[in-house]
Amino acid sequence: MKRLLFLVLSGLLSVLFFVAFWRDTDREWTRTQRRFLKTLSKDERRQVGTGIRQLIVSDLDRVDRCTTCHVAIDKPQLALAEEPFTAHPGSWLQSHPPEKFGCTVCHGGQGLATEVAAAHGDVTHWEEPLLRGALVQASCGQCHGDLQAIAPQVPLLVKGRELFKVKGCYGCHAVKDVGQTISQDLTEVGSKSYLLMEADFEMMDPPHDRIHWLMSKLRHPRQLNPGVRPAELPPGEEEVFPSAMPHFGLREEEAEALTVYLLSLTASDLPVSYTTPAVPEPVVAFASPVERGRAVFERLGCAGCHGIGGAGGRKNWNSGLGEEIPSLAYVNAYYGNDVDSLKQLIRNGRQPVPRADPNRPRPSLYMPAWKDRLSEEELDALVAYLFSLAEHLPPPSSPSDSSSRAQAN
Repeated sequence: MKRLLFLVLSGLLSVLFFVAFWRDTDREWTRTQRRFLKTLSKDERRQVGTGIRQLIVSDLDRVDRCTTCHVAIDKPQLALAEEPFTAHPGSWLQSHPPEKFGCTVCHGGQGLATEVAAAHGDVTHWEEPLLRGALVQASCGQCHGDLQAIAPQVPLLVKGRELFKVKGCYGCHAVKDVGQTISQDLTEVGSKSYLLMEADFEMMDPPHDRIHWLMSKLRHPRQLNPGVRPAELPPGEEEVFPSAMPHFGLREEEAEALTVYLLSLTASDLPVSYTTPAVPEPVVAFASPVERGRAVFERLGCAGCHGIGGAGGRKNWNSGLGEEIPSLAYVNAYYGNDVDSLKQLIRNGRQPVPRADPNRPRPSLYMPAWKDRLSEEELDALVAYLFSLAEHLPPPSSPSDSSSRAQAN
């Protein structure tokens, strides 16, 4: 009986061994290589070889196997027109040799994987998905501190950085000690864990990864609201209380550019030999205090709440000061005779904002304190700019104008 059991188990073990061997010779990467080898001559096949290929980059502590499938990435003479058998576009490999940089440091994905979905990072819990198309420009920000020097190669990254400033994102978000702390610090948002990002994937359609979460947040901020959970809201308001982030009405290319910029903000630990330092901002000579004040207004991100040029219109639900952030066009009328009060408001902020309804959540937006982030000279220039906004108001209509319009109607 024991001999029979031994023979049966040995037979099963042999079968399992041959099944495992067969499966190992018919994996996704082996099928991919065979497809490519069929297009080559015998001499070319010897040049390419077979098997798993690894790029071991000790300086970056990375092992990439991407060239196992992308076999012609550095062999344009053998490349085909279909993926993954194309050659690397442009001349990037000349300045970024694979043996020094690998693949994933620029393109993202999971370097050790040999199956397409896993290698591209399109799997659950992998936080560095493949940067497809123009999104790969985000990686350039890891090494190149001076973006203007490579601006023609990274137009979306440069545009995204400028949009971040113009739209007033610094008014709520900090990046490398610049900006405010009303909302999340975005200094490392391109590599921050999903938990720290408060990325609520339950409130968005798949795919559930960093790229699509950022895209969705920029396009429709009210759909993703990590600051206020439905359980915290009064009955009947689970779906109506919005995110504090304003809806900027971004065009598709603007949302993509901002996503590229945010993805470039990573906790990079690259060796110094891989990086180029940022160039100090040039000293600007302003023609007038108003011009300098406009620059301060943009640098502080005031447009994030008060609108471009202080035009207002940003929603602040349940605010006892009104449902919208006030326009700054009337600052001169309110504070023209009391400049010190305006300066104190800017220095110390106004928080918390009173609630219109004490039973509803506190308003998400508030006036932060700027006393530690601007000098007295900058404060004077900012006040001069705010007072100048009244010049752009339409002239008040006269009674005769009103009667003329009534007759016309």
